[in-house]
Amino acid sequence: MSLDRFRRTKIVVLSRQSMTYQAARAMADNHIGSVLVSDRQGPAGIITDRDLALAVLGGDLDPKTTALGEVMSEDLVTCDVNAGLDDVVCLMREHGIRRVPITADGRLVGLVSFDDLVVDESVSKEDLAAIVTAQLEAAAPLKPEGLLHPEGPARAERRPAGRAGALMRAKTRADATYNKLVKAVATGAKLDHDRAERALLLTVCMLCRRLTPQEAQHLIAQLPSRLQPHLDGCLDGPDRAVTAEAIERELSKVLGLDGKQARTALHAVPKAVSDVVAPGQISEVRGQLPQEMKYLFAEPA
Repeated sequence: MSLDRFRRTKIVVLSRQSMTYQAARAMADNHIGSVLVSDRQGPAGIITDRDLALAVLGGDLDPKTTALGEVMSEDLVTCDVNAGLDDVVCLMREHGIRRVPITADGRLVGLVSFDDLVVDESVSKEDLAAIVTAQLEAAAPLKPEGLLHPEGPARAERRPAGRAGALMRAKTRADATYNKLVKAVATGAKLDHDRAERALLLTVCMLCRRLTPQEAQHLIAQLPSRLQPHLDGCLDGPDRAVTAEAIERELSKVLGLDGKQARTALHAVPKAVSDVVAPGQISEVRGQLPQEMKYLFAEPA
């Protein structure tokens, strides 16, 4: 029997750039325990209420400035709609998970949760117990893999799970997101990593100063969390003295670039930023820039 009965007319899906507080509100509004995350390539990850508690609340992260891409589980396990319920049970047991998104031709069309299996009554109690056991036996900092409960201050041999694991994964993803942005600038501007990093900070800061403080805050909130603290002093706009030529001059002076290199760097930064910020936010930024600076951000399709 296929998984067609688990198709859903409404699936709550957010983007990598969405903030974690948006995921929490979506869960509350729809009475669900998880939100799927998608990007241009398709399904990209999942964020659960447990992730929000452990990684965001437990990690003392700001839910209004922490993007889903930094804390979501990226190793998304999916199942084709033409597969059977036994396949879903196997996946849940193998990976110690409670939710399996259903796809058709690579598109999200549904979701099977552990609760669905209980209500469906098509899965034996033994299989349900095995799924729960697989989850409980996962390793944690104070519990080795294979035990149902901690028995003392033992060290797990696998990567940490629970709060410590969530925090470690959140930091790892935050670093990866930031480094990916810097690498995009370095590639586009033909700069080494250090100068690309400085070009990114300088250009974004000056662009923020050209916007209203509120709009600048909205833009900063969607940038990698590692970059955000360095932009706190860039909210004193709108400064009409900030022009494309002024940014080029600063890039030349600070990084020792000639005119052509500075112009290339100026184009590379907005392009890289547009790839990590939601199109709607880019439209808002573009709308506040003067006509002669709008070309820096391509108009979202």
